[in-house]
Amino acid sequence: MEPVEKDASQPPASDFQADTSHKRKALEEGMVELAAGLRSAAFYGLNHAVTRQHLEQAANGMAAATHDGPCQIHVAEDHCVFDRFPLCDGNAAVAVAAEELRARGIGEVVIEPGVSLFDWDGLVATLLMEVQALQLLGGPQQALERQGAKHIVLEVPLPEEEREHHREALAIYQDAIDTVKRAMSAVQEGAQVDAVAVRTIVEEMLSSVLYDRSALLSLAAIKSWDEYVYEHSVGTCIIGMVFACTLGMSEAQILDLGMAAILHDIGKIFVPLEIVRKPGPLTEDEWSIMQTHPVIGARILGTTPGIPEVAAVTAFEHHIKHNYSGYPRVSKQTPLHMYSHILTIVDCYDAITTVRPYRSPIRPNQAAGWMLYVAPEQFEPRLLARFGHLLQAPPIGAVVRLNTNEWGIVMSASERDLSRPVVRLVLDEEGQTVLRGRMVDLAERDTHGGHTRSIAEYLQPVHQIATVASILTR
Repeated sequence: MEPVEKDASQPPASDFQADTSHKRKALEEGMVELAAGLRSAAFYGLNHAVTRQHLEQAANGMAAATHDGPCQIHVAEDHCVFDRFPLCDGNAAVAVAAEELRARGIGEVVIEPGVSLFDWDGLVATLLMEVQALQLLGGPQQALERQGAKHIVLEVPLPEEEREHHREALAIYQDAIDTVKRAMSAVQEGAQVDAVAVRTIVEEMLSSVLYDRSALLSLAAIKSWDEYVYEHSVGTCIIGMVFACTLGMSEAQILDLGMAAILHDIGKIFVPLEIVRKPGPLTEDEWSIMQTHPVIGARILGTTPGIPEVAAVTAFEHHIKHNYSGYPRVSKQTPLHMYSHILTIVDCYDAITTVRPYRSPIRPNQAAGWMLYVAPEQFEPRLLARFGHLLQAPPIGAVVRLNTNEWGIVMSASERDLSRPVVRLVLDEEGQTVLRGRMVDLAERDTHGGHTRSIAEYLQPVHQIATVASILTR
């Protein structure tokens, strides 16, 4: 028998095993510290000294593990796996971290060389977000990138059918961006908008939303400042159609709303780009120019064959606001179209959750809190309440059950955290009426850094009157 030639390109088996063992040990040390840092951040906050210590140790361990290449950690049930071996098997903190990953649909974490403490801060901040907020931000990976992390990749495994739908949704989204670009370019050159092309792409987006709204919603949350005008138009269209679906509107109505939404800002093509992209507040003269775009847009759409008449109406009205405090100025006796009320809400939400050169984007639950508690008079109240329900944020006056089993009524915004309102208690944890309705701020934290109270559920408006009445008649 001839001797088997050794492959000189591969290290000896013992060296390879030692290398893998060394990497696994560094990963385990890093995972233990990361899990402890996640637990500490949930209790005390990301900037607490204990949290910082754990995350610094995690960063050191993970940097050592990825010195010679990326590491892939698979998330399986309540543990993490590297090179077919469970990491930190039996460690309760790591098991909790794995559960947090799985709860967000994350099946694999890829750690790349160059990973730093900044990346781990971003990962922990992402894992502390609510699942609904992650979806509206575009998913775990997009949320992580928004935190500034560059050396960690979060993979969300999907069945082949869903992967195919996501690929199709991505193609539709890009086509929609291109359609808006072509429409605006045509108008700038004195030509007309291709109404057939706009209707076709909105029909495709509507079909995608009706099949599975999450794919396009995720894409709508990804925005770049350079493409802001186009992406804002498409994002407003997607979120508007998803919202319209929850309102029980017919497909024909949603299609008209979608066409109005995707073209609602077309008048901005005649606003100088340096004003549209200005990294800061506008001057009085610049603001006057910006305020012309609804009138210009309405004029363009009102004279374009094949565009629904309502598109011109909503282009004109989407900045007027429910309390008529916006622009253009019109008589308060002039009723606004329902589609305009919908687009006012969706346009504002998409705008304030978008990154700007002079500020960070507001998180979805923070945006909902601002709209519901700080400036509710700007929006049609019934539609705003329904939109808040879509974002799992109760409006002022909503009846809520807290995690302490107490019941209360949402009264106002908390000055500490827009996403956590002030609630007037009406029933204690025993179901007894609370005399004089004590006010509690849901942003308050306990001695461990966690929130003292949180909203467990809130009743839809149809059930609230009966509930309040039954409490008051006790």
